[in-house]
Amino acid sequence: MIKVILFDCDGPIIKREKYFSQRIKELLGIYIDEAGEKEFFQGIFLRCEVGHADLKAVLPNYLSIWRWEKSVDELLKFWFEGERTIDTDMIEYIRILRSRGIRCYLSTNNEKYRTQYLWEEVGLKKELDGLFSSCYLGYMKPESQYWQEIYKQFPQIPKNQILVLDDKQSAVDSAKNFGFQAEFYKNFSGFKKSMKKYRVKF
Repeated sequence: MIKVILFDCDGPIIKREKYFSQRIKELLGIYIDEAGEKEFFQGIFLRCEVGHADLKAVLPNYLSIWRWEKSVDELLKFWFEGERTIDTDMIEYIRILRSRGIRCYLSTNNEKYRTQYLWEEVGLKKELDGLFSSCYLGYMKPESQYWQEIYKQFPQIPKNQILVLDDKQSAVDSAKNFGFQAEFYKNFSGFKKSMKKYRVKF
């Protein structure tokens, strides 16, 4: 019987139709070239996601490259507000799960400012029992250390009673290798069907 479910953020809970770099180009006409985007998101941003760098401290170096003429805070506001739409079907399901005694947590690769924004401003803290963000754990999915840090919080629960839901196959595979149950998330209807095997019905 599943006692704990770890929900990935973007995909299962937050519906993100387009990334920040796409929206900033389409809505504001600001073009982040491929090289500039890769340099940031595949470089220093990864350090932000594990808490080794501060996003507000590193962004000023990129504002002129991205042709953003406003402040860092205004950039983050544009960024975060465009990626905050909650999947209400999933939230309703999580409420049912929690009412049945299944603890539900956010499990995400995120830097601290977006983590705080989603938890506090969007209000995910009202719908979940807690969160595990890479910026606090110091590791990212699919690293096995990420799951190890989480499991320290559940020493009395067998690994096979913890379920991971994620839309990245690498995260699903690493969670399974660690000993957790894990399901790849494609859509909400598929998720509901997959839950039947765990004797959890909608």
